Amino acid sequence: MKRYFKYLLIKLVIISLNYGCSSDEELIEPRNSFTRLYETQQFTDEYQPLSIVQTADSGYLTLSRTEQWKAHLFKSDDEGKTEWLQTLDEPFVNPLPQLFSQDSAFYMFGMNELSQSLEVYLINPTAGTSDRIQTLSAVKYPLAVHRTPDNQWIFLGYDRDSQSSTIHAFTDSFAEIWNASYEVQEDVEEYVIDHIAGVGSSLPFFVGTNGNYVYFNGLYNYSFSLVFADLSGGEFLGTLHGYRDESMMSAVQPLGNQLYAVAQTNFGNGAILSNATVQERAINVGSDLPTVSYNEIDDNARVIIKEINHLGQEIILYGTHTKRRQMVFYAYDKASGELISVNYLGQTNPYRLGDFVMTGDGGLAVVSETYLAGKFSRLALFKLSKQEFSQWF
Repeated sequence: MKRYFKYLLIKLVIISLNYGCSSDEELIEPRNSFTRLYETQQFTDEYQPLSIVQTADSGYLTLSRTEQWKAHLFKSDDEGKTEWLQTLDEPFVNPLPQLFSQDSAFYMFGMNELSQSLEVYLINPTAGTSDRIQTLSAVKYPLAVHRTPDNQWIFLGYDRDSQSSTIHAFTDSFAEIWNASYEVQEDVEEYVIDHIAGVGSSLPFFVGTNGNYVYFNGLYNYSFSLVFADLSGGEFLGTLHGYRDESMMSAVQPLGNQLYAVAQTNFGNGAILSNATVQERAINVGSDLPTVSYNEIDDNARVIIKEINHLGQEIILYGTHTKRRQMVFYAYDKASGELISVNYLGQTNPYRLGDFVMTGDGGLAVVSETYLAGKFSRLALFKLSKQEFSQWF
């Protein structure tokens, strides 16, 4: 069902975001730097942004969850002005938190409510259309997706019959290559269904690859753990055990050569280690990593880690939100692991980070959930210009 949005443009006050001015400052045009809040006609609307990508026309496409588990798509132009929006009807539910480019379109993945199978949609941001192109019945209760450097697909699912987490590898054209199961040893279907249905706090399911290894963060051996397997066939190799659903990895970014940038949540408290050495072929406990606690990170907050290149400097950028409901970004030098800066975004309203992406002009786009009058959930889009973003480093 389509809802009609109007936008509210808030002038970006440079001082409030701690950005200085200089004689060689770029021309700040509306498309370079802005903040927009998107109002709706329904007080009860709620949006949990999952992904933002920049489109070929320099605009932005955002994927969110709404009505707990429905997929909401929102397209804006390069100044953040609304072009189109769409909420997909059931049975497509549980959109997975990433959009993947395919020529000038984008893949979106989710679940068929009736069959619990994985569904693949193709989003055309120019035409404003979303079309189902494939149903992958082998993947049940889909929880995460990853595209490998050679354009294969890796999916994380859950098999209720064997009470196991499952990994599935597919070709770029969605032909299955292999699958493997990893026993949880107990019935955790209720946890999986609550996560999919948007009941309570979401769990940090994810899947990825690092060289010849595939890893997933999910349910395994009585706990929420980071599990490593062989990329060629899914053979189990090792794990970083969590403790039940109380202590676990919340995000991981592979850096190569057994190095990972990690974020943890330990009984709700956030911790970070920008260059953790992880033995993929060993059984270890995640809480033994020498992470640094950040008490300002909100309890069980979503954390996103991305590796970016800024003027030749390789940077690990963490994004999350604080207990005071500000978005916060921790920038680390990849080579040394040293903290470069801590940067806050959003001050007039409470904000929860959805996703961020570097833009074609060298700036940064950030999508978040905000609350008008402290209680009405709305989407917000921040665009930092190249110079504003540069001052983080």
